[in-house]
Amino acid sequence: MKVSYEGGTKFTAETRGHKIAVDLPPEKGGTDTAMTPPELLAASLGTCIGVYVTGYCKQAGIDCEGLTVEVASDIVKDPMRISRLHAKVRVPKGIPESRRQAVKKVASSCLIHATLCSLPELLIELE
Repeated sequence: MKVSYEGGTKFTAETRGHKIAVDLPPEKGGTDTAMTPPELLAASLGTCIGVYVTGYCKQAGIDCEGLTVEVASDIVKDPMRISRLHAKVRVPKGIPESRRQAVKKVASSCLIHATLCSLPELLIELE
């Protein structure tokens, strides 16, 4: 993935020919033309959970049409960071009681959830 500065507070992330714009809201000096980096992190978690849950639901014969994942986050200072992510999976037609624990386990096993729970090594280099 390559992230390129586009001016102001705008960036473009590009991989495999796909692009995502990033910006900040006006109160942070941006123009609010795209999601912020923390919003993209929440979107990554929510979409990953969604992919895993819909895959399981399809195999289990559960109608997942209209499924949504809402992700909320809390930010704290000293140091400023996201202290909590809370994901709510909603399956409009419901999940049978006998499958609820399995769906929760599948949601918790998605790649992004597992990565955030394991705190990967982060390396930053300057060229």
